[in-house]
Amino acid sequence: MKGKYSKIIQEYCEAEAIYVPPGFKRRPASHLAVVRTDDDHPKLVAKTFFKKEDLNYYISSILSELQPNPEGELPVRVIDFKENTHFKVAGNGALIPL
Repeated sequence: MKGKYSKIIQEYCEAEAIYVPPGFKRRPASHLAVVRTDDDHPKLVAKTFFKKEDLNYYISSILSELQPNPEGELPVRVIDFKENTHFKVAGNGALIPL
């Protein structure tokens, strides 16, 4: 596992009991990470993102298939490890700061 964010994300996931898939360690991580919460246990998405545009594309093309909760939010959390901010994701793909 290489890179500053790889180590930070790995440690965060261990502390928060978030499952880290084996594919996460295959390449250096960028600062935008996605955690899926649609299962009994939260799971880190192996792919991380450098640009918010790429993250938005991933949300709109892949995660949009998830069923929104009663509040209209997708069962996903986004963490920006560079800015140390957390977001929930609206049903339309918009990031909502927590």
